[in-house]
Amino acid sequence: MVGVIMARKAAVAIVLALFGSCLGLAEAQSSAAHRVAAFAKLPNWSGLWEWDVLVGQADGQQLSTEGARKAQLYVAAMQPTYNAAWQPKYDQLKRALQAAIATNPNDPPATQSPCQAPPFPGIALPGVFEWRVTPEETTLINTLGSVRHIYTDGRSHPPKDELWPTRMGDSVGHWEGDTLVVDTVATKPLIRVIPVEVLKYGPFEVAAPMSDQLHTVERIRMVNNDQIQIQATIEDPIALAKPIHVTVTHVRVTDTNRITDEDLCDNDRNPVVNGRFTTTVH
Repeated sequence: MVGVIMARKAAVAIVLALFGSCLGLAEAQSSAAHRVAAFAKLPNWSGLWEWDVLVGQADGQQLSTEGARKAQLYVAAMQPTYNAAWQPKYDQLKRALQAAIATNPNDPPATQSPCQAPPFPGIALPGVFEWRVTPEETTLINTLGSVRHIYTDGRSHPPKDELWPTRMGDSVGHWEGDTLVVDTVATKPLIRVIPVEVLKYGPFEVAAPMSDQLHTVERIRMVNNDQIQIQATIEDPIALAKPIHVTVTHVRVTDTNRITDEDLCDNDRNPVVNGRFTTTVH
């Protein structure tokens, strides 16, 4: 009799285990189906992309005539209007930069290595971009080594006491149809002025001294098969008198033979020596 009871209990245990396994399998299948459905709703941003200023780039990493024209328009759009308290900081940086350039006009100072991962927003800098879109996050990868995570899983920014500035900041986003809306805070302030030389078209500068209160909202969408547009509104209550509004365009890379960033960076052909780029011969 005891043996019969034990056998029945064992049979019941096996049935319950099998039932539990079936429930787990059903839940996994349901989760997988839900994820497939979530992927199906996302836009396809696959491929390689670059800032449209660099299209038609000439030999020697020089901008084309059209690229230089677009670059000037971008710089005009991105030029900050500082408030009265912050303007002197910019003026001081500009005077220091002009003095450094004056010592050797043909070899301006290097404010950032071409092989250093670009900080946020990094969308208007050299390099080739790859957008990886998943239901949980969109990841922006640059060939110069920067990786930006835009979380779309419903999370909010961390509390202020758990938030500290980083080069990429903290980005959370959500989808409005085929448009990714991104909110970014806690970016590490860049107190500097970056000079950029554009061939014979003359120098221009991107002024970028901001505070740690920088706040950016981007609306990113693919406008056609070969263009992604990023509409950005940049606010800084400490530094700016008014927000900056700019639209940056990424275009699809069709000639992958032009992707040579790794060659430029791996062999250290252009190290920074005494604050200036130096070309070495191997």
